[in-house]
Amino acid sequence: MNVDPLQVLSKLAAVYNIPACRVTPPFAGLENFDYGLRKALDPEFDWQEFGYTLLKHTPEQTLLIAEGTFELKFALFRVPDEKDTVFMIGPWTDGPRSEDSRRWAQKNLGKAGDEAVQEYYNGVHTLSGDDFATAIYAVVSVMLGQEELRTQEVKEFLPFMFQPDIRYFTEPTFERDIPVAMIEQRYQIENEMLEAVTRGDENAAILSIHQFGRFSLGDRFIGTLYREKSQFIIMNTLLRKAIEQNAVHPFYVDKISSSYARRIETLDTVEDVQATLQQMLRDYCAYARRYSLKGYSPTVQKVINHINLNLSEPHTLKSLAALCHISPSYLSSLFKQETGSTLIDYINTQRVKRAAQQLTTTDRSISEVAEEMGILDVNYFAKIFKRTFGMTPTRYRRENRKK
Repeated sequence: MNVDPLQVLSKLAAVYNIPACRVTPPFAGLENFDYGLRKALDPEFDWQEFGYTLLKHTPEQTLLIAEGTFELKFALFRVPDEKDTVFMIGPWTDGPRSEDSRRWAQKNLGKAGDEAVQEYYNGVHTLSGDDFATAIYAVVSVMLGQEELRTQEVKEFLPFMFQPDIRYFTEPTFERDIPVAMIEQRYQIENEMLEAVTRGDENAAILSIHQFGRFSLGDRFIGTLYREKSQFIIMNTLLRKAIEQNAVHPFYVDKISSSYARRIETLDTVEDVQATLQQMLRDYCAYARRYSLKGYSPTVQKVINHINLNLSEPHTLKSLAALCHISPSYLSSLFKQETGSTLIDYINTQRVKRAAQQLTTTDRSISEVAEEMGILDVNYFAKIFKRTFGMTPTRYRRENRKK
């Protein structure tokens, strides 16, 4: 099986959410190679000249690891057997933007230009260490031959090549153009995160929150407790709406949302907020998995929510059918068809699951727990408990008791 190294590099870059593209005449799309930063800084920028400059300064049989004017990193090399073609990966960063870079931008671009560049910089993926560059080298060496391949690190490889009009940076078009690609990326990542939470996919949600955290709410508060708490509040609202759309009852939505709204008041450090933010994602995913009724008919949703919110109350097929203004036989058939369980079995299962939680977190007796769940016959409670968990309540408590 033949493997295309350029496809491998493209997929590798995609894993890190970093662009990769061919640079070749007539250079179509080259203006988007840095998410449109230069296009926004100078709408009259000569992209043809820029493209030929890239070709001219990328030697044969050489992997360039280049750092541009704004301390953004790129990897470039000539594609073998393709005339006038460079493959470019980037941009990425290896840490916060330096004060020297900011002073230079403020001098040459003014305050508005520097702030716009900083907003852009905050959205570029940050990679620590040399693992990414090493992986690129490994693939390129297969293409070009390890013995023939040279590596070269270059600074100021991608110069301005223009003198922008600073007055442009205060115009509405600049305010609109400079962040447009980054805003699109932020909303894409945000939607991916919300979709993951809706599915209850914890791993995908955590990956998305790491990517989303690169975007700032404004340069003034970057890295501060105020900024982190603001992001926490925003995320709590977004996640609440995500699971609500997944047919989670408002009672549970309000329960988790209110809990985290209160917790934020007790957080004293940026590290505490960031750790709690990830835990909040996990908890919302768990709620989505546990309480989502998406896919059930409104009637069955109403019955399930009524049962779960009133587990200790007596429930009969007749009373639940009356709640929905339908016949008991129709409800019995509909519930079995959609859930695969009879109403009585569902009620008993939910009761013993709630009881199991009580057994492992409290010192209350088994009869007290059973009574709270609406089951007065402790022997019957033990029977249905064993049918659900494969062991008696006593054994379950002994083996699962939380210390």
